[in-house]
Amino acid sequence: MPFDEDPRIKVARRSLALSWIFFSVFLAVTMAVAASLGNEPLVFGLPRWAALSCVIVPAAFVAALVPFVEKLIPEIPLSDEEDDSR
Repeated sequence: MPFDEDPRIKVARRSLALSWIFFSVFLAVTMAVAASLGNEPLVFGLPRWAALSCVIVPAAFVAALVPFVEKLIPEIPLSDEEDDSR
């Protein structure tokens, strides 16, 4: 008797993989920016590496995350029952 996997599990696994890929790219970019820039000049009162890797790069990735989630992660019902009361 074959096991029928819930389709929500497939979506959850795909979302987990996409999340780890996005986080890994974010971490690599943040570390690369921090390692490649020196202490001068100051931006926002911080060394350039700190301002870019702790302020600018995370803001850019948050802005990139919105269309990423809207396009690649579908909305699925979490309940087993069909609820027509809405």
